[in-house]
Amino acid sequence: MEPGLSVVWGLRVSWYVVIVVALIGLLPLGAVSEFVRELCRRGKLKSATSVQSPPRFTVPQRWFSHFYILGILVNTILLAVAFLFAYICTFPLQSHESKVSAMVFSMSGAGQTHAGIVGVDNVPQLAKYRERAWSSFLLLAMLEIHLLRRLFESVYMFHYSPLARMHILGYFAGLGFYPGASITFFTVHFQDKDYFSALNTFVVQTIGRFVILHTGPPLLNFELRVQDHVKSFQGLQAFQWVGLAIFLLGSIQQYRLHSILASLRAKRVHTGVEAVLKPFSMDKKRADRYEIPLGSWFEWVSCAHYLAEIVIFLGILIASGGNNLNVWLCFTWVVLNLTFAASEMHKWYKTKFEDYPTCRYAIFPFIY
Repeated sequence: MEPGLSVVWGLRVSWYVVIVVALIGLLPLGAVSEFVRELCRRGKLKSATSVQSPPRFTVPQRWFSHFYILGILVNTILLAVAFLFAYICTFPLQSHESKVSAMVFSMSGAGQTHAGIVGVDNVPQLAKYRERAWSSFLLLAMLEIHLLRRLFESVYMFHYSPLARMHILGYFAGLGFYPGASITFFTVHFQDKDYFSALNTFVVQTIGRFVILHTGPPLLNFELRVQDHVKSFQGLQAFQWVGLAIFLLGSIQQYRLHSILASLRAKRVHTGVEAVLKPFSMDKKRADRYEIPLGSWFEWVSCAHYLAEIVIFLGILIASGGNNLNVWLCFTWVVLNLTFAASEMHKWYKTKFEDYPTCRYAIFPFIY
């Protein structure tokens, strides 16, 4: 099997596995379902009786930020590679860059088979990969925006209860999600053998220039012009603009919803410029206090922030063109995982508060 297809199928199998696990948690399958639910519970659903005696095999809920830190590390690397490759598919190298690339290409031995296809100085050949390269970059850029915002919210907006815990297996699963999503978006066109070969050779040549010949990345030797970048984004298709718009709307809405949740534990709500970076001053004395969230989408569903997350990934799915199975599987897992989590949260709210609104659904208005 071709290396590119091996990566695609490895991701596909991984997504199938986690989807099956999520389905087990959602379906009434007795002890098996309860075991999965126990592994996935976190925060208010899995609290310690005291800080000194946490449940076995659990980690603090505040470690949630680790998911975003690791995701940013992986995604930023892939985002940089995707951008450089998309740029090289769009704009030609300078003459001295082409000579360096040819030297590294020859030294690596990779050019013996695919020189006519994937040499990075062969712009007419690489031009056919331009749209696919930029589409992969767009998906990774959207994920990067999401990760940076979520890390900001985790660090500056939320104050996790010291009693809030999550199972260590759930923690490791969370660590794997965003790198998995990032790799999925990076490899969205790997089923095209020639595209994979072109990208692979580009990476080899870029590393070779840096390590063997001690030259900087090719981007540093380009005559960058703003109008060139504008032309790149003008090539986006209508469905990509629609997906980007849905993504941004979902992101803005999720930030608003998270602000509502954070305000429930705030001792003072900031206004003006100060509110942009730090909307609230958190009160540690209220860290273990829970209230019914009100306003915006919370008037219809208990886990409105989960619904916004689904909207965010729906935007990414639409921007991908909807023709890649792995992206669909990633989106399916997001929907199932958040639906399962919302179901547990909805039950907790109704048990915790006698006056909880009976008209609210768990996550999907008027459906579930």
